Amino acid sequence: MNFDQYKSLGVINRTPDSFSDKGRSLNQKHFEEQLTSFLADKSVICDFGFESTAPMNSFVPLDEEVARFRDFLDASRDYNFQGRMVSFDTYKPQSFLMMSEMFGALHDDARFIFNDVSGVLDDKLKSALLSFKGKKFAYIYTFSHIPSRQQVQEHMKFLDESTDIVTATADAFDKAYNWFKEFGMEDQLLFDAGFGFSKTYEQNWALINRYSELEGELLARGLRNPHVIGLSKKSFLKKALNTTDPVVLEELHKKLIQKIQSETKLKLLFRVHDPKIL
Repeated sequence: MNFDQYKSLGVINRTPDSFSDKGRSLNQKHFEEQLTSFLADKSVICDFGFESTAPMNSFVPLDEEVARFRDFLDASRDYNFQGRMVSFDTYKPQSFLMMSEMFGALHDDARFIFNDVSGVLDDKLKSALLSFKGKKFAYIYTFSHIPSRQQVQEHMKFLDESTDIVTATADAFDKAYNWFKEFGMEDQLLFDAGFGFSKTYEQNWALINRYSELEGELLARGLRNPHVIGLSKKSFLKKALNTTDPVVLEELHKKLIQKIQSETKLKLLFRVHDPKIL
């Protein structure tokens, strides 16, 4: 998969309890404006989510997540995705398979990304991956300490402060790379450090400030896969500035993006709620 033309994953959450937009994307007018804007920019990959994984929210069963997806499909069926990559943000392999199949039936030239926030490498994922073998497909591996997919919303209960965060992240990416290599799909893998997921406030900032060090560690191991970086609307940014002012927080977000861009050479995709920040 070639990501040269892309700069960002533009987030559209079709959930009633999204921490980022408070369900605004369920409003058809707002959704249409957002999707039209994203599709007008060929550097944006649309990243659709149908379940909030914020710690204050509850687990959403498969049938409810798919029902939300069907509503989205009805709302977006008249849009031309022009062979663009489409990302589905879910930690359930079965959900991803159903979503990609239904979306592909309407848009047969679509290419899919499984944006899996769980970081769990298991038989369910293996089965889903093998069904996409040989197809234009990519998978985003998110580093976390979550032991099972059913515990994603509880990710802040699973912290590990015993290991240096840069080393731990590099080790996790190395493990994921070799796991994918068993199926010959290592080139379809993207790395996401998982900012805000099962990490302390200090670990999140350490990763930001030492991202070039992480890159160096990965390059030393021969790992050159693209990276996804999601800092947009993260709570640790609010804590750092002790504010909820969206303008102030977005300015900090922009500065952090520029910092990481200036210090790294690997391909970076920024997961953002407003792609115009790039």
